Amino acid sequence: MKKILFLTTGGTIACTVTDEGLEPTLKGEDILKQVPELRTLGEITVQDLTLLDSSNLEPAHWSAWARLIGDNYSDYDAFVLTHGTDTMAYTSSALSRMLINLGKPVVLTGAQVPLSLTNSDARSNLELAFSVAASGLPGVFVAFGNKVIKGDCAKKIFTRNPNAFESVNEAPVLYFGKEGVKKNLPSRENVGGFRVEEKMEPRVMAITMTPGLKPDIIDYAVERGYRGLVLECYGAGGVNTDQQNFLPAIRRAIKKGVKVVCVSQCLFDGVDLSLYPMGILAAQAGVESGGPMTLEAAVTRLMWSLANETEEEA
Repeated sequence: MKKILFLTTGGTIACTVTDEGLEPTLKGEDILKQVPELRTLGEITVQDLTLLDSSNLEPAHWSAWARLIGDNYSDYDAFVLTHGTDTMAYTSSALSRMLINLGKPVVLTGAQVPLSLTNSDARSNLELAFSVAASGLPGVFVAFGNKVIKGDCAKKIFTRNPNAFESVNEAPVLYFGKEGVKKNLPSRENVGGFRVEEKMEPRVMAITMTPGLKPDIIDYAVERGYRGLVLECYGAGGVNTDQQNFLPAIRRAIKKGVKVVCVSQCLFDGVDLSLYPMGILAAQAGVESGGPMTLEAAVTRLMWSLANETEEEA
């Protein structure tokens, strides 16, 4: 049987009813007692990391978890991480960046309804996650509802629906539908040279373009010490270039060494800064295209690249 390290962090899946509402209280052994069939999928070792609502997670948590996986990499065949749904896509995107040349499964899962409640989706999500872990398929994945998704393509799109996550701009690794199972499996080739580069620069701000937003928000971010900005732009990459012209503020930020990346507010298709004058002007000002990336992937990629850039790149 595969040796699986089961890492728990809290989230809805671990919640029980308290006087203050739902709070994460279940630890890994508690989860295994309620879903004992997981023991048939691997030789499971539990390590409890936190008992947090995922809204309270920070980049430092991602770095610590990446290091932990690296430290235990030679001792286990796979890793399963239970996590709150609200920031799961940020964590999966961050781990996808930090775990380089990953040759083993790292699978994140959670639930929309706590395991402690009778109508919970936790059991099926756990079984899916541990099955993917036991398969040996290398990579970071989100296993949730009717899909298995690459970590840097996942996005939460529902607050209650059990199929909470969508795979953005790439077909899911596995999709379980009425017509059977559709597969888009990554290569099993192990390129070797696994390493962890866990440093993250937390001073990255995401700014959503909205009508009426004033460009001094860019200057404010720079003044507050942010080193990277992710602009969630209109459509294929539009920013205001008329009365509220963002280009001068963007140029000032870039001149001061701040990196600016553009992603789309649209869920699918991504950014193409060559299509419209607003995008072309933004690119000429120094804005980098995020292409098909989700906001979560762009933010965590920028955090990682800023922390790991060489002096020549800085």
